[in-house]
Amino acid sequence: MLKNIILFIALCIQPCFAQTWLQLTDLPGTERDDGVAVCINNKAYFGTGLFAGFTLGKDFYSYDMLANTWSTIAAMPIGSERQYACAFAYSNSFYVFSGSGYSNAVFNDLQRYDVATNTWTTLAGKPGNGLIGASCLEFGDKIIIVGGKFQSGVVSDEVWEYNISANTWSQKNNFPFGGRWRASAAVLNNIGYLIFGKDNNQSFRKEMYSYNHTTDTWTKLMDFPQANGRAYAALKNSSTQLVLFGGYDTLNTYYNDVWFYNPFLNTWSQGPTLPSFGRKGGMSCVAGDKFYYSCGINVSDTRIKETWMIDVPVGIKENNINNVFSVYPNPANNIINFGSENIIDQAKVEIYNATGQLMCEEEILFKNKIGSIKTDGLVNGIYLLKVTDLNKSNKSIVLTTRIIIAK
Repeated sequence: MLKNIILFIALCIQPCFAQTWLQLTDLPGTERDDGVAVCINNKAYFGTGLFAGFTLGKDFYSYDMLANTWSTIAAMPIGSERQYACAFAYSNSFYVFSGSGYSNAVFNDLQRYDVATNTWTTLAGKPGNGLIGASCLEFGDKIIIVGGKFQSGVVSDEVWEYNISANTWSQKNNFPFGGRWRASAAVLNNIGYLIFGKDNNQSFRKEMYSYNHTTDTWTKLMDFPQANGRAYAALKNSSTQLVLFGGYDTLNTYYNDVWFYNPFLNTWSQGPTLPSFGRKGGMSCVAGDKFYYSCGINVSDTRIKETWMIDVPVGIKENNINNVFSVYPNPANNIINFGSENIIDQAKVEIYNATGQLMCEEEILFKNKIGSIKTDGLVNGIYLLKVTDLNKSNKSIVLTTRIIIAK
């Protein structure tokens, strides 16, 4: 009898772009660019940034996603006005790090906002020089800060880790591909991703990299599937994909396109264009599979406070196929078994890691509707498993699912 243990069985589908952009209520504060945003539960928090007339902001606003209403919350401490900061959330708080202030000041401070008490607290600042336009990767209570630009104008290749629980900083291995500032970064399935940004020559980059937090190593993945690199774009993670929006390039093109990156298949797919003009430097965050974007600046140097939302297509969709296919054990150790009512005797099995690299490929035979493959060469982690029926004339894919290797 086949074991009916099926965990994370999911059919991979190509994203369906029936999604449309929905314009929400405008940000109630001043038009701005280069602010920050985070999502916590059913609320998004937007603040800081540069106003017209080179005035800097320290104000913050809370957006209720369910009611489509805005509220003003406590502003950052006096003297904390800034642009080019980065922000991250953990538990019931969010954090604002670094940025550029008045009189060319460059911060290396860290400020925490407590949602429950509506108060700000100054935490341990990063050692060394301050940064503007750095990127951040969130790994639970460990935050990785990548790149940025020093007050001297030098673009940094430094990587720092902030431990939220201990309120301490430590330096990691440098980013091995050169300095970056105003790059775009996000974490999905415990893998960090970084794309775009400017280097020390002020060139717009288009390469995408992954970061393994456990080993503190970077890997070049692929170039973005368009001719030019960008900066000031938004990159966020939904539950199954990365979503990228906007930015501008060396030709001074301001973009209003949206793209979705599937890390298991290592592919980019373009979604519906924002029905408004291109923009850069807006504030963005994701809650579940909803991407929010507010403010920014357009090619005419006009700052705006429009706020938009789009549903991110689910790249891996749950589907109950208990009576068709079983995969066990999952999590697996050194072997995975397959039980199928459909495959007669032969299938091809492919296993990809979280960055889309093919780790294992084998043709297997089914006996009494059961087949198996050894996985002892795989390290612990989450993988994509694809099974193709070789007996059918079109060699149809009968299963694409996530598996966990745990030894």
